[in-house]
Amino acid sequence: MRWVAAVLIGWSLSVTAWAGASEGGDPFAACTDAGGRIVAVREDPSARKIFETRVVDGEPVIVHNPKRLPELWPKARLFFFAHECARIQAGFLPPTPRTLTQDRLIDCDALEWLARGGWVQGDDVPLIEQAIGALSRAQWRQVPGEPRRVELAACYQRFIESMAEEAEGKRRDWSRCVEVCGEQMVGCRAAGGRVGEISVDCMRVYLICVDICNRRYR
Repeated sequence: MRWVAAVLIGWSLSVTAWAGASEGGDPFAACTDAGGRIVAVREDPSARKIFETRVVDGEPVIVHNPKRLPELWPKARLFFFAHECARIQAGFLPPTPRTLTQDRLIDCDALEWLARGGWVQGDDVPLIEQAIGALSRAQWRQVPGEPRRVELAACYQRFIESMAEEAEGKRRDWSRCVEVCGEQMVGCRAAGGRVGEISVDCMRVYLICVDICNRRYR
């Protein structure tokens, strides 16, 4: 009957993890490096680009100049921030030379990060493409990377398909998790609801177990 203690401990851990996880919020506070550490974002009105990555005391920092290209659509601007974050996560840090091939590879990673965080939706994708596609040569000099055609529709489609596969996997995991809860409750009742000298409420423990399943897989 050690499963009773495991369920109660698991329930506590599950609640803690669930409470710390949320979508949305400030994307500037959500970028992490490859090691999971938060990347600092600092404003610098003298920076030549809207966003650029610098290494300060051995740590990557994303520098933002809000005075550059104030006319750029906010979600297109946010894409360039996400792109810097994705480059950091991929390990492309200064003074590593920046290449067009790298930037194109990172485009999908940047979009997926924004979509998973809830900062962009499907309807935003063509508008981001349009806003970036309308940048002039002079404007491109104020954004990170070389001028290029940014195509995100296929990236978003792959993201949607990936999310659907994850959801299906979670449904299977949830179903199995609840089955295990039921099996454990049968065992509890067969033992007369006793764990050594302690009596337990089998139904209550079952409901705690199901709650863990719901929080973990839904």
